[in-house]
Amino acid sequence: MAKLEFVSFLVDETLRLQKSGTGKLSSLELKLKDYGLSYFRGEFIPQNQTLRFKTEFGNLDAPINWSIFASSTSLGDHTLLDEQNDTDYLFSVIKSAWKIPLEKLLVTHADGYCFVIGLKAGEENHLHDLLNPQEWLKTG
Repeated sequence: MAKLEFVSFLVDETLRLQKSGTGKLSSLELKLKDYGLSYFRGEFIPQNQTLRFKTEFGNLDAPINWSIFASSTSLGDHTLLDEQNDTDYLFSVIKSAWKIPLEKLLVTHADGYCFVIGLKAGEENHLHDLLNPQEWLKTG
């Protein structure tokens, strides 16, 4: 996803969520909870052009101009990070702070939020399901 498209998407979705005033779970978030996967949900902060993730170790603000959000390193709507593919050292920092045995980090978005999903050994088999929105659960 091109950086400009990503920023436009975040701005539009943030405004839509603020207008609706609802905080319902997204269908991606329902899947993450169902599979028992560890994740952070980030909200776009337009004033300082960052994504703010509320984590168990405090707020994590990630600038949207980091390479993980650039189209050259992204695989369409998501980025998969591991020890070999960690240009901004986000994987290293989160793995150290999160204290779970991470193999990969999936960075994606859904329903106006950016998600950082921690995948342990064996949890990569959920990738297909997580990355195919047509298979998401319907929320009412």
